[in-house]
Amino acid sequence: LLEVTAWNSSILCYYSCGGERKVLTTKLIVYRSLEQVTLDPVRELEVGKSHELTCRVDKVAPIQKLTVILWKGGEILHTKTFQEYSQDEPVPVEVIHRLTAQRQDDG
Repeated sequence: LLEVTAWNSSILCYYSCGGERKVLTTKLIVYRSLEQVTLDPVRELEVGKSHELTCRVDKVAPIQKLTVILWKGGEILHTKTFQEYSQDEPVPVEVIHRLTAQRQDDG
């Protein structure tokens, strides 16, 4: 699809079954793939102090299907879903997680 302007449409499907013509309505949901995901640069972290980790996702649709997971090594720091949102159009997303730097985080 090119130049999509309706991100959530209903489609009428016509078919014949046993010589009888029938109509079925179905929903078409257009997905927009990720173009840019940015983790804001983090300055030198001071041990024991709270810092913000910010992840930005530029224009994703449908947002209800998006899950952002922030990892530190093999550990999940934060998971954010957007199931409560109702927009069908692509929207930018920002996920902020506060963390406290620890000495063993070096590297």
